[in-house]
Amino acid sequence: MSQSSTQRLVYRAAYQYIGPFFENKLDKFEDLRRALRRAGMDISLRMYLSVSVFYALFGAISAMIFFGLLKFILGLSVIGINLPLTFIPIFGILTGITTYVVRLILPSTRIGERKRKLEASLPTASSYMAAMSSAGVTPDEIFFSLSRDEIGLFVSGDAKKISRDIKVFGLDIIRAIENASRRSPSTKYSSFLEGINATNTSGGDLQAYFENASETLMRDKIQEEKAYVELLGLFAELFLVACIVTPTFAVVLIAMVALQAQMDHTSLVTIVLALAVFLVPILQSMIIILVDGSQPVD
Repeated sequence: MSQSSTQRLVYRAAYQYIGPFFENKLDKFEDLRRALRRAGMDISLRMYLSVSVFYALFGAISAMIFFGLLKFILGLSVIGINLPLTFIPIFGILTGITTYVVRLILPSTRIGERKRKLEASLPTASSYMAAMSSAGVTPDEIFFSLSRDEIGLFVSGDAKKISRDIKVFGLDIIRAIENASRRSPSTKYSSFLEGINATNTSGGDLQAYFENASETLMRDKIQEEKAYVELLGLFAELFLVACIVTPTFAVVLIAMVALQAQMDHTSLVTIVLALAVFLVPILQSMIIILVDGSQPVD
């Protein structure tokens, strides 16, 4: 059975057998519903909660089986652990709770990534829309063309949803853009969509709006790139101080203390190894995470 069919089977079973439990409790998860919509996750709230509980139960059972095998077949003493039997269900419950909590916060973690990607592709998308508008293409056809575009813009996925609302659900362009604006995690993208509606309903020049928006968004993106270059310089200095100068100074200082017979050989080796194996890699990883998190999306 392929992975996609297995996933469909899991979703169907979870929705059928676990979903009824949440039927009258969905209003308590409105924040999660909004997070799912803003994260661009096309799944109903009941389905997501049902699958989350399924994965939590699966994780709990798997953890109990794993620790049970270690206890009764391999013997926990093999890995130097001697825990009582009651810890097996405790580990299972903790694993299930952790899995469920992670599933609940997962949409919120994806909102920031979707926001960055939308704003990164917006200047190019607005230029594309300006070119389409100059050819006399209507707004609904512009979004439909953008949804089929193959230049790799992240905003094309949202344009596909707007086009779907119009062609499949029968909404007018104003209502479809309003829905897209409400589910957007980016205030910049929401303002861009609201400007399209305002220009369209007031009889304004959409081509001029797209051109002005494109110039403004491109100017903002250039400023963001300049700010990121300056931030990289700061990270480089931080890396130099935290990962090179400070450990080197610490090793020299420790060596001087050892020469004064204030520290035995074992302690000296332990501290130097701790600096080289643990502290420096941790500092380097933290800086890498900071650089990656602040990097603009192409």
